[in-house]
Amino acid sequence: MTNVVPLHTIDTSTIFPVDSPIFFPVWEFPLQFKGRSSSYDVPSHKAIVRDRGGVPVVLGVVGKNYQIITTKEVCQAAEAEFRSAMTPEQLYGARTTDRTAYYGSLCIRDYQFPSINVDIDGRGSTARFRTIVTNGYDGSTSLKIYTGAIDGFCTNGMVTGAFDLIAKRHTKGVELPKLAERIRANIKIFYTEAEKWKKWAKKEITRDMAKDVFDAMPGASERLTNKLLRQFDIECLSRGKNVWALFSAATYYASYAEGEFSVRATENDHTASTMLGREMQVRRWTETEAFMKIAA
Repeated sequence: MTNVVPLHTIDTSTIFPVDSPIFFPVWEFPLQFKGRSSSYDVPSHKAIVRDRGGVPVVLGVVGKNYQIITTKEVCQAAEAEFRSAMTPEQLYGARTTDRTAYYGSLCIRDYQFPSINVDIDGRGSTARFRTIVTNGYDGSTSLKIYTGAIDGFCTNGMVTGAFDLIAKRHTKGVELPKLAERIRANIKIFYTEAEKWKKWAKKEITRDMAKDVFDAMPGASERLTNKLLRQFDIECLSRGKNVWALFSAATYYASYAEGEFSVRATENDHTASTMLGREMQVRRWTETEAFMKIAA
């Protein structure tokens, strides 16, 4: 007799949380233009509104054809595809992290799958498969799914390559596509990428070489380059002076809104959006000639 339960007997319907602060209801409200003496209806647009502590908050002003697709609907559809695409062993231990920006105008759910992992350098860096789902209510291209990885050594996030599974606007007739085949394909891409990261961990570089590559990061200032160099020095202590440490310094910047990389606080509640933007910035950086040359 044994107390070990085979993974295939696990009820995968309970893997993902059913409730979350990002699963709030939203409503449509008509718009009016108020002049000095009278008001006028604006039939071409409407407001998307949520309740926040008893106070109505306008999340966006959108066109009349905008159709609300709630973040809960998006996440549940994605999770159904995860269950279809992955084995119980791959789903085992899945984790979610939820964030919002602009008071809920942008919602982000970050999925991590620790059972889908690769040891990168034998020093504790274990990359894990990851998927990000974003949904918004401001009328932009707000429904997106990205795939990438998490470095288990320090939980740095990596959006690797241009593997967007979906990018759609909220319009009448929009449908959430079946993603199972594309998820399985992106798991294969993850393992292929991991082989590349292993090579980065073996390729030694100098601090001057690191500076030249950081200078090529899109949108990077001299101040940011200096901060990234200091983070590179820290990463080298545990990873060695190599391309993987260079990349890890950049993904640290994209993962932590604190210390040298803190995000300036404003009334716009933009931190989650800014951090996702940093991940996209780092992804674009890995496609520059300077980075590809040093990583080759």
